[in-house]
Amino acid sequence: MTLVEATLRASLTEIAAWTVRDVDHLCDVRAQLQQRLTAAVDADEGRQEGRGLDRIVLVASELATNAVRYGSRPVTLRLLQQGSTFAVDVVDHRPDAPPVEGTSGAGGLGLVVAARAAAAVGWFRTRSTKHVWARFA
Repeated sequence: MTLVEATLRASLTEIAAWTVRDVDHLCDVRAQLQQRLTAAVDADEGRQEGRGLDRIVLVASELATNAVRYGSRPVTLRLLQQGSTFAVDVVDHRPDAPPVEGTSGAGGLGLVVAARAAAAVGWFRTRSTKHVWARFA
């Protein structure tokens, strides 16, 4: 798997964001993300009834766990939306360390899970941050 270095679509709008303090805090963040996604889907009666929301929560959790373990805090999980497209963007403050795919048996398979569950996965960096994102159509 090759992770694409690319920014997110500018047309996506942030609809929620959370600061992830540590891995233990992720349980609360996942629950809040699930609630926000459900509310966004419920607000658009024409959209499928929440199909795939668990995939979004799973991928967000994997990417946020990676950022907490291997990045530099603070870590922010952002939820973005444009119509029926959602994206999660996990931001840490270690732009010098690109995301690295784990190997089977050694753990660290979050990026592999993300690549299989999302329509697209990528990353980019600014002077002070690294963003790892996943988009769901």
